[in-house]
Amino acid sequence: MNAVSDDHLVGATVRQQEFFDVLVAHERNEEEVISAYEGFAEEAPSDAVRYLVRLILDDEKRHHRVLSELANTIRADATFEERGARIPYLDVHRRDDSLIKETERFLALERKDRAELKHLARKVRSVGGALDAFVVDLLQSDTERHIRILRFIKNAVRSSPVR
Repeated sequence: MNAVSDDHLVGATVRQQEFFDVLVAHERNEEEVISAYEGFAEEAPSDAVRYLVRLILDDEKRHHRVLSELANTIRADATFEERGARIPYLDVHRRDDSLIKETERFLALERKDRAELKHLARKVRSVGGALDAFVVDLLQSDTERHIRILRFIKNAVRSSPVR
């Protein structure tokens, strides 16, 4: 994992230090959670449970990575010290028509995917089992998350300063 240390951030504001401390504490908790899920995924007596726990484990690992990147961002902003990957600055500019066009293209693809998954969800209820229907529901949730991310990008471009 890409753990950050909990040392004092020289030059940090009180709010930056407090936020950093919360991130580091949460990141440590995520490490424990990941370890527990890894054990559960290995020891569960059911293939289905192991499959589902691995899905959770993938998410927890991503959460851990994002928390680490966020803590590294706070560290870099406060101390000008770079340690590992960080969340980049929002560097989009209004009137970036190519970015808007590409974002709209992917929004259309995700909306199409959402419609196909909705259709698949209806079909799986009559053909598949409960686990199959649940997994399709998770895919629908992922697609909604993708749409939310793409809308954020589009809104960021529209509301950012002109280059």
